[in-house]
Amino acid sequence: MIRILYVTRVPATAGHIILPLANKLRERGNHVEFAFGPGEELQEMRDSGFLFTVLTMDKKSRSVTNASVVWELRQIIKKGRYDVVHTYSPIIGVYGRLAAFRTNTPVIIHSVIGSLLASGVPLSHRIMYFASELATSRMVDLFITLNDADAHNMVKYRLARAEKVALLKYEYGVDLHKFKPESIDKDHLDVVRKQHGLENGIPVIGFIGRMIGDKGILDLFEAYRQIRQNGVMAKLAYLGHVLSTDKDQTSISRLKGLVKEAGFEADVVFLGFQRDVPFYISMMDVVVLPSHHEGFPHIPVEAGAMGKPSVSTATAGIEVAIDEGKTGFIVPIKDPRRLGEALQEIITNPILAQTMGANARQRVVTLFDQDKIVDQQMQIYADYFKSNKKTRGFQI
Repeated sequence: MIRILYVTRVPATAGHIILPLANKLRERGNHVEFAFGPGEELQEMRDSGFLFTVLTMDKKSRSVTNASVVWELRQIIKKGRYDVVHTYSPIIGVYGRLAAFRTNTPVIIHSVIGSLLASGVPLSHRIMYFASELATSRMVDLFITLNDADAHNMVKYRLARAEKVALLKYEYGVDLHKFKPESIDKDHLDVVRKQHGLENGIPVIGFIGRMIGDKGILDLFEAYRQIRQNGVMAKLAYLGHVLSTDKDQTSISRLKGLVKEAGFEADVVFLGFQRDVPFYISMMDVVVLPSHHEGFPHIPVEAGAMGKPSVSTATAGIEVAIDEGKTGFIVPIKDPRRLGEALQEIITNPILAQTMGANARQRVVTLFDQDKIVDQQMQIYADYFKSNKKTRGFQI
């Protein structure tokens, strides 16, 4: 048995990304706990039965020099006497590795789920990220990346030796028991579509994600406006909200102002946060991810699981998530014109949309089954523990 502490910035990361792995570890007799900052979606963690600590972080705690959060994590790690501390996300990853290193934790693992070295990230953020990673990366025993680009950059910029980087190529997978097109109640779907003004017969372009500028919500609206100027009728649905921990709290207001100014209030729908993501994907004819940077573009995979084509910007890992021309289209980052052209090609060609959607579903079933991905994560652990003298006694 091993004792593992997962450290994340917000509860949503723990609930959406780590829980399947944590459940598998618990099934095998291991002890798993979590520590994360405050945020929405705590209920899923309460329901999971895992012990967790909510760190006393606020918006000022995003500084990489925040000593109080490091101190708090050190106390948690000392008390828990963990064999492994596994961190996620950039800044909390720095806090976690500092705390784990200072308490002599046997193994420190960090998952790179949002590298800030990508071209779409502001230069100031990239500089800060690189400096903090360079200062603390030697404390990490194993890095896990979600795409080849991040794996390459870790080695290229000498943040890690190649043998200390493992690639989880197909991200965290999709729960195919939950993302199942045939399980959708079509009658209920029609009712909810009508409630939101998404009438049958008018194609729906759907966005899923946090409603912040870096997710490309304004680029998407500009692309939509272009489609409408071309005389193509479509609806645009935004599914998501702004987290209290997000720095950008204003882009959503700006977006709503642009919608009103353009006279599209009846055609652009804000669905807010919804737990039943598969149900709402079923309302959409094409799903779009116009993000400026991603650790791995997960939304096209979820869309594909529901038999929907996708259009996404060319963030790291997108060539794995979308088979270009077969399950969707990939366009340049921050290019509303190209984004609009790709979306228009799909919504004006129902046969193409249907074919792409069917291809996407089959691809997800083959490559992104969550159960298989969890097994891959377990194997990464097992391979690492087996190959290092200090961890050969660890059994998972």
